[in-house]
Amino acid sequence: MEELHIGERLKSRRKRLNMTTQELADKVSISQSYISRFENDRAIPDVDMLSRILTALNTDLSSFFAKEFYSLPEDLAQLMETAKTLSPDQRAKLNAFLIAMKGQSEA
Repeated sequence: MEELHIGERLKSRRKRLNMTTQELADKVSISQSYISRFENDRAIPDVDMLSRILTALNTDLSSFFAKEFYSLPEDLAQLMETAKTLSPDQRAKLNAFLIAMKGQSEA
């Protein structure tokens, strides 16, 4: 059976958002040391606390535990996180830019 590694996933998610443990702790209204304990697998958050942390990390339980998300290269995952913050119009422009960029590299 595959281990969940909740702490590693929390830390990875937080870092992808360029957030410090203190910033995350402030958003969840708990101490920074508590966040650190979770990330270092010295404590396991209960479902309510995990849900609050994931909300602060702009994700949900199903996305957090999706294996595919954590198998992405770091730069691609970070690009996806940035794209999520864009408006639909900005995403369309970014997509057009990426398609044009890809076309140039193939030429």
